[in-house]
Amino acid sequence: MHRWKPALAATLLGGLLLFLLIRFFFPWPFTEPTQPPSALSPRQDLEAFVKSYWQTPIALQGPPPPSYSKLEASLSPEACGSCHAQQHADWKESLHSRAMGPGPWGQIIDLTRNSPQEAVQCMTCHAPLSEQIPVLLKTTKSGDTAQEKNPHFDPKLQLQGIVCAACHVRNNERFGPPKAQSTMGAPYPPGTPNHGGVQRTSHFERAEFCRDCHQFDPENGVLVNGKPLQDTYREWKTSTWAKDGAACQDCHMSNRRHLWKGIHDREWVKGAVRVESQVKNNTAAGAPGSLGATVDVVNAAVGHKFPSYITPKVFVRAALLDDRDQILRGTQQERVIGWDARFEAGEWKEYFDTRISPGEKFQAIFEWTPTARARKIRAWVEVHPDHFYHVYFYPAYLQGEHLNPEGRKLIEKALKDSGNSHYVIFNELMPLN
Repeated sequence: MHRWKPALAATLLGGLLLFLLIRFFFPWPFTEPTQPPSALSPRQDLEAFVKSYWQTPIALQGPPPPSYSKLEASLSPEACGSCHAQQHADWKESLHSRAMGPGPWGQIIDLTRNSPQEAVQCMTCHAPLSEQIPVLLKTTKSGDTAQEKNPHFDPKLQLQGIVCAACHVRNNERFGPPKAQSTMGAPYPPGTPNHGGVQRTSHFERAEFCRDCHQFDPENGVLVNGKPLQDTYREWKTSTWAKDGAACQDCHMSNRRHLWKGIHDREWVKGAVRVESQVKNNTAAGAPGSLGATVDVVNAAVGHKFPSYITPKVFVRAALLDDRDQILRGTQQERVIGWDARFEAGEWKEYFDTRISPGEKFQAIFEWTPTARARKIRAWVEVHPDHFYHVYFYPAYLQGEHLNPEGRKLIEKALKDSGNSHYVIFNELMPLN
């Protein structure tokens, strides 16, 4: 299961990302989606509940109860939204709804054709319902994996990514957190279909509920300089936020909004990171010296490292400006916040890891030779959420000679989109005296 295919082993970092997602980030045994979890109870202790609830791919729901209406039996987000309008509207704006966007879907098209088992494992996070997966995998008596066409496959549901049912429906039963104080009254008119009610548990409000898709196995997965390529849960676990009792949902689902904002949201990041800049002029009157500036980036309110994963990069930049506020040629400099890990010559190599732990500071120091043309220093911080995909992965993937035409078109769109997701969170012009 963990052997590299020869063709992929010769590929550099970009072309290997999906393969690693499948081979290394999900090293636990594959679970056949033939039976729903048994005796699933909200009263189970946290770890037992999470283990049972997140058997993936999520088991086929099976026939709905005879009393269910068509709306109650549906797994579509639109059906949920007919009553839960705000949650559905939030979900449509979230990255969860785009978990099967052009990038993942463009790759899965080829995997579904060439390696269905790997495609299924990829979808255990991107589209985890068995009804979203075109094939069912079973282990034969000889221990081999066999596949058969999934008669319950819903292609529309597949492309909707992480749908409401992925978190809230098991064996046609609805699960959720305890009622919020603001919704203790009956919010729905009498006679509204209620899918048999909902089983409630506070486990939905714990970070462990998010862990299976946001933490790669540190015991059995690939490590780079001792760290899993996604270590978000453990980063949170060792932070002051976890010690103070703040879970993922407290920030990423504030007021129970189903938005899951993160690195792609400019205002969200601006509210979690504090940036300050200062001129450092070491030139004495009539004497040679240096002209400098510092930019401090503080992880003030991110509950894990900033950024958490290898995908984003944060560029701290500074330059000298002339009297027209134009950058003087040759004066722009940059420092990078992020984790630069690359797969080269058959192994992972860490080039640098400058991510900022919760409460810590990254200081960028810039120096220039003084020039009479300089009037100001410009300092700015630019976030590139999809840097890894745009610079490494998609260009390398598109070099493949036997890509499905539909998949190639989707990856080309993903490449374009990933180049347009960057934004500036800090920009300051500092006059020179």
